[in-house]
Amino acid sequence: MPTGHRMLRLLLLLVTLTWAGSTHAGSTEISAQIKAAYLYKFATYVEWPVSSYEQNNTTLIIGIVGADEIADSLNQIKSSPSAPWHSIEVRVIKPGESLAGIHILFIGHGELERIKRILEQTLSLPILTVTDTNGALSIGSAINFLNIDDHIRFEVSLIQAERHRLKISARLLAVAQKIENGKP
Repeated sequence: MPTGHRMLRLLLLLVTLTWAGSTHAGSTEISAQIKAAYLYKFATYVEWPVSSYEQNNTTLIIGIVGADEIADSLNQIKSSPSAPWHSIEVRVIKPGESLAGIHILFIGHGELERIKRILEQTLSLPILTVTDTNGALSIGSAINFLNIDDHIRFEVSLIQAERHRLKISARLLAVAQKIENGKP
């Protein structure tokens, strides 16, 4: 089994054990840490168009909307090795702020009323959109978190990824709970 595949499976096992062992009082914090770890790891399994990086810029930019606790968790783990990126920048996006230059955009469940408008703003941009709202794939998200039996899983829309000119690795797809590919 390739090393990258083993690393992803190890991350998922760690996420599962951490989530299963959490207490109710700390489950929101644990949930944010798990989702932050997923966001961090998703970047390893997605290929962006070369044009999405400025010349010699190897900074991965993760935008967060409506989920400050996930931004905080990402800021705690961003100092870890992040090859092929030299650095990771976490941006908390305010209403009306530009999404240009962002590689991953996480939209928290606190933005339920604005989620469709935010996703529409990303249509022409090479952004991996990630949400945690039921039905979000059908309105434009490429990856959506699910809570299944007190475990955080994710589903993927290949159609949405392709619209953003992104290629998602088969290794990531292999561990997705559900894959929407638009084929009958």
